[in-house]
Amino acid sequence: MTVPSAPADPPSRPTHALPIHWINGVLAGILWLASSDISPVLAQTDASDETTLTISIRGRQFQPDRIVLPQGRRTVLQLKNHDSELHAFVPSELFVGESLNVSGNGAPEFGPQGLTRVLIPSEGLVEIRFTPTRPGEYRYRCDLPGHEMTGAIVVE
Repeated sequence: MTVPSAPADPPSRPTHALPIHWINGVLAGILWLASSDISPVLAQTDASDETTLTISIRGRQFQPDRIVLPQGRRTVLQLKNHDSELHAFVPSELFVGESLNVSGNGAPEFGPQGLTRVLIPSEGLVEIRFTPTRPGEYRYRCDLPGHEMTGAIVVE
């Protein structure tokens, strides 16, 4: 004769479960955000308000080796490496305290003072967007071994 066993205890409810009204509130908020007309706003820029200057690198030389930038005007400084070897753009003091954006396929390096160096691969292009605020003459160079390349950027 078999004796029926006692029914198993019902599973207990976890003590860390969130109340259903809280979960419903979170879901409602997510759905509201997803359906609302909120989208990121990008600053509109007018290309006519920018000055674009290009420094080409050919035959281990910066060309031109001296350029003039207008103080207070948004500037795009393009660096194009036409050589078959890696080069560096190492500015001295030009970007200290300046807000800037570096794009392209170069490798920028930053220190406490801001942009300190950009490595530019063969056939590479780097664009540095900034607004020069301090007038003066700023030297730059390629600091790779054996590359005796220098130039100057004048802000006036």
